[in-house]
Amino acid sequence: MARNLLSETMQRLGSTELVSLVGPEFAELLQLINAFDATTESLVSLILGQVGVEELLLDSKYRNRLLEALSRQDADRLVRLLRLPDSDSPWQVLCSRQFRKGSAETRSLSLFFGVAFSDDDLFVATPSTRCTAKYPLFDHQITAVDEVTEILRSVVRPRALLHMPTGAGKTRTAMNFVASRIRETRKDRHVVLWLAHSEELCEQAAEEFSEAWKYLGNRDLRLVRFFGSHGRSIEMDEITDGFVVGGLQFLHSRSKADQGSFLEFARRVDLVVMDEAHMALAPSYQHLLRMLAADPATGILGLSATPGRSTLDAVQDIALAEFFNRRKVTLKVPGYDNPVEFLQAEGYLAKIEFDRVPYSPSREFSLSSAEAAAIREGFDLPYDVIRRLGADVQRNFLILNRIKQEAQTGAKMLVFGCSVVHAKLLANLLIALGLKAAVVTSETRPDRRRQIIREYRDTDEIQILTNYGVLTTGFDAPRTSVAIIARPTNSVVLYSQMIGRAARGVRAGGNSSCKVITVVDAIPGFRSMAEAFTYWDDIWEWLEVKCNMKFYRQSWQSAQCEVPAIVILRMPWRNW
Repeated sequence: MARNLLSETMQRLGSTELVSLVGPEFAELLQLINAFDATTESLVSLILGQVGVEELLLDSKYRNRLLEALSRQDADRLVRLLRLPDSDSPWQVLCSRQFRKGSAETRSLSLFFGVAFSDDDLFVATPSTRCTAKYPLFDHQITAVDEVTEILRSVVRPRALLHMPTGAGKTRTAMNFVASRIRETRKDRHVVLWLAHSEELCEQAAEEFSEAWKYLGNRDLRLVRFFGSHGRSIEMDEITDGFVVGGLQFLHSRSKADQGSFLEFARRVDLVVMDEAHMALAPSYQHLLRMLAADPATGILGLSATPGRSTLDAVQDIALAEFFNRRKVTLKVPGYDNPVEFLQAEGYLAKIEFDRVPYSPSREFSLSSAEAAAIREGFDLPYDVIRRLGADVQRNFLILNRIKQEAQTGAKMLVFGCSVVHAKLLANLLIALGLKAAVVTSETRPDRRRQIIREYRDTDEIQILTNYGVLTTGFDAPRTSVAIIARPTNSVVLYSQMIGRAARGVRAGGNSSCKVITVVDAIPGFRSMAEAFTYWDDIWEWLEVKCNMKFYRQSWQSAQCEVPAIVILRMPWRNW
């Protein structure tokens, strides 16, 4: 029998060292579920399946442990193969080397261990690749773009809110409009700013625009990531052209620290696109928007699946509608009261069954005053809160049991974890339970990520794919019929994007029905897409058709219109 040097060397590390490669959380839950006998052989199989051969040999944190586990005879043989100088410590010589992908040394290393790297480089776009128009819209999306374009041609306060339900292609529709706007931008105002409140949403927008502009662009354009650690090395004076993705907290801080430079930057902004536009009235957003739209000709396009600020306070909803000049662009389909019904009837969207996994954290789980304040303001849960939920053993036990239950139906499943660590933990435990699972995160190498996604999408080798932060947009796997949302969020956009991964209808290459299972950590949310989509329509229609807003500004008592019953029911008496 041929010698399997890679597996043999990994087993020399021993169970304790192998478990440490998988993660400390794995051992605790592994003991709780009593999944399998954690032999070195089974742990090696798990690591090879999750990390991959290339990651083991290219990432020094894995490779050096592997090299240090070689026998003296094998270490000396590898030194000679790589034509390195002899040494009393061949392991030290080997660990000091850098192995870059595609190099002769790396090819020799892979041959030494008896493995071959994949040909995934063939799938990487090269600078000379010819890009054609491959960013199309459906008819209903084209109509929405036309209507937004007409509204935002206004010279004074050009504002609109694009209201499209989950899975209807809101981001793609907006990117088509943005690309058209940039192509027609005035020479003295070249910047389009996409504003979002979380780094995850910011990165998704950056990646989506990069993809869209390849097909829709008419010139080379600068894409600026102005959020998180990306923006620290960029001065606002440098941004004179292009598409800028700005993080709310990052821009808010910059505007306070250097108001003069920020106002100069604002003068170059032609259009602001607001992700999660229902949050436009939050103090942080209002501060930025007053500065960014100091020129009344600056356009503001809001995006939302639910165009309301609150489910309890109608005054806030009315103020939001007024902020956007009561101009809401939505899907209008003759013969259908609700566009979701049209999208499902026509096969663009699958019919969704919503289910919940309720969980109440232990008494030891508490929020700091800052965390509670952030949640009250309507922003997404602070990362540390989400991270702590992801480390909750009992919560993970419930999630694993539900995934096992759904796996028995043969469904293709996407699992959205709380963090990179959480996504890896769930995948490793699912493999330990004998299920065909894998994980992709921002830490997964691009070629490895493409390989895993292809296996999930096109084969039965992977049934369950866990992830964090990389599969909410720009991911196409129509066979997915179950989404497990194991990370809590107050973000309508993010939640909608997660739902949308499983909601592809037959006409879009998906399924006639799907299931969305959400872990509910005492966070309120809608159970129905149709309910979420139409909840605020009465507010917008009343303001636009029946009420002159100048009377509203003066006082409720003097308004010469009839307040609809739904508004009265939702109106807190203290506001009258």
